[in-house]
Parts: sequence; structure tokens; C-alpha cells
Amino acid sequence: MLICILGRQPELGVAELEAVIGPERIVYVGEGYALIDNASIELDQRRLGGVVKIAEVITTIPSTKRNKVSFVALHKIVDTMLSIPDHKLTMGLSVYGLDATPKQINSMMFSIKNRLKERGRSVRNILGNDSTSLNSAQVIHNGLIGEFGTEFLIAVGKKETYLAKTISVQDIDSYSKRDYGRPRRDTKAGMLPPKLAQIMLNLARAGPETTVLDPFCGTGVVLMEASIIGSKVYGSDINEKMVAYAHENLEWLSREYGVTVNLGSLICADARRHRWKGNIERVVTETYLGPRFSSVQDRNSLRDTIDECNEIITEFLTNLRPQLGKGSRCCIAVPVWASERGFIYLPVSSATGKLGYKTVSFVHTGRKELVYYRSGQAVARELLVLEPS
Repeated sequence: MLICILGRQPELGVAELEAVIGPERIVYVGEGYALIDNASIELDQRRLGGVVKIAEVITTIPSTKRNKVSFVALHKIVDTMLSIPDHKLTMGLSVYGLDATPKQINSMMFSIKNRLKERGRSVRNILGNDSTSLNSAQVIHNGLIGEFGTEFLIAVGKKETYLAKTISVQDIDSYSKRDYGRPRRDTKAGMLPPKLAQIMLNLARAGPETTVLDPFCGTGVVLMEASIIGSKVYGSDINEKMVAYAHENLEWLSREYGVTVNLGSLICADARRHRWKGNIERVVTETYLGPRFSSVQDRNSLRDTIDECNEIITEFLTNLRPQLGKGSRCCIAVPVWASERGFIYLPVSSATGKLGYKTVSFVHTGRKELVYYRSGQAVARELLVLEPS
């Protein structure tokens, strides 16, 4: 059994997993992680934007009580560490869903360290300080995935608790390089995070050899992430400067990552009217999000912005629909505005059926949970997963 620790918005992560491996193999615990009940499934951590860590279950503890869990986990961790060849060891512990404080977790770590010392083994503890779990940087930079480094996870289920060993973690340095290290970024046009682009590609079920179109390509983040997984990419944007930026970023990606890209696939075009060539299999794009607001707006002040965005996106979806072939799938990010009474959605996001689309539903995530949002943001992104009806 595998445990997937999900990102800041776990609903997006579990929807991504469902699109990749299907819903029947997933048990969504709701504490920020999901269980995968078939360890023979191969999950590529590098391609999952919504999964922070993947761990393999060592044992299941038939209790959710802290004292019982701590007792069993302590002995099992000691036995596991003793099975590692004689060497200076490094160990970390992350706890999810257990009624325990960082101080109690650190105390358990020192108990493990002392027991190992009694057996003649030396271990360096990596402590979470004020947190009950280690972040990706702590795991990577302290070598907690390797021959002599181990991160253990304790994750509480409904009636039992799982003790697991981390086998992979998100490569935060690579994400940062593709986000902040690429040659061209544009704050005014918006900056789609590479992790979100990965989630969107997976929701659209893009993969090697599939054709991915981004009709609002901007600086090319979706095209970059699609190229990394081996997709054939096509991009267009109404702004010539954005097309040039995307071209430059794809050239950089090819040099830095050794990825083959089709630089002739970028054109300047209006997504509301253009006829793209070839078979459109996957459409993954962040559409026009409207003006950037520094603070939350009320519905009345947003009226013109909503009408403008709704018209543009309706025209785009209308133009796209007859160009989609059988089996096509789209993941389209559209604007959502934060308000004191919740999110304000585009009218077209609930009327895509009239335009010839059916909305893909997920077992473990509701449609209204497919919103990418950071606290304090005035404009968020709703992810529409659509297929031709």
C-alpha cells in the first residue's frame, strides 16, 4: 500500500491521482493524504504536481490512539533502522492526523535515538521544530531518501494508523528552476505555477505522444510541462510578445532539460476564431483571467469584468468545440473571484453543456473543489475538465 501526501489543496491532488490511476484504487482519508491500495502501481513523483510525498506502508497499527500508535511505531522504527547496514544514520519523522504535538514527536524521536545507541548504532535526528511534519526541503537537503537516510510517516486512517517509509518527494529545486529560472516571465499576464500546469495536464490525461494544445499559451508554462512528459505541443496566443516569450522559454527548456520541443508549433492567433491544424487530442490552457485586483471586490464592481471574461471564454469554447475529435479531453482554467460570501463563478462554467461539452466528474472531489486559490488572492482559477458531448 502507498500513501500519497497531498499538497496545499488536497482536493486537487486527489482529483489528479484519480485521473491518472482511476478512483477505485484510492482511499481519500481527508487529512491531506490518500491511500493507494495497490503498491504495484508505479507513480512518477516528478509528474504529479499535487502530490508532495509518496511513501510505502511498513505496517498497519489497529488503533488511532496516540499512546498505542507511538508504542508500536517506536519498536517498528527501531527494528527497521537496525536492518540498515552499519553506518551513521539519519532519520526524520512526519506525523499526519495523529493527536500529537511537535514536542511529543521530538520526544519519540529521542527515544528511538537512545534505543539505537544502546544497540551500538548512531543516528542523527532531523526534527520538525514547530511542525508535526517535515517539508520537502528538509527531506531532500538532509538526505532522508537514500541508503542511510530515512523519513518515516505516521498517518491516521479512520480506524487504523499506517507507518510508512518515504520513497519519493517533490523536487522543489527543479520546480523553482522552471518557475523562477526560465528566461521569460510576465507578472502582468499572470504566472501559472508549474505544479498547477502538471495537475491540469494530468486532469486532461495528457501523456507521451499525445497532442496538447494551449490556445492561451502566455509564456509557455503548460507547453514546457507537456514537453517534459513527451507530449507533442502546439501553442497560440493573441499577443505576439507572449508567443516570443514562449518560444524563448521552450528553447531554454530544450537546453537545460534535454527535452525535444517543436518550436515551429507556436503561432500568434485569436483563440476565439482560429482554426488549428491537425488532430486536437488534449487542450490544456489558462484562459483570460481579467484584470489583476489587489483586493477582494464586490459583485457590483466586478460586473463588467465578469461579462468581459464570460464573453471571451464562451466564444473560445464555441470555436473550439467543432475542432475536437472523439476522445478529446480539456482542462481549462477560468477566473473565479473571491468575495466575502464565497467565490463568484463565471456563468459559462455551469453552462458548458449548451456549448456541446460534458463536464467530467470525480468520485473523490466535487466540482466546486477544483479551484486553485491562495489565501488573500482576489482572483482564483476554476479548473473545468470537459469532453465533447
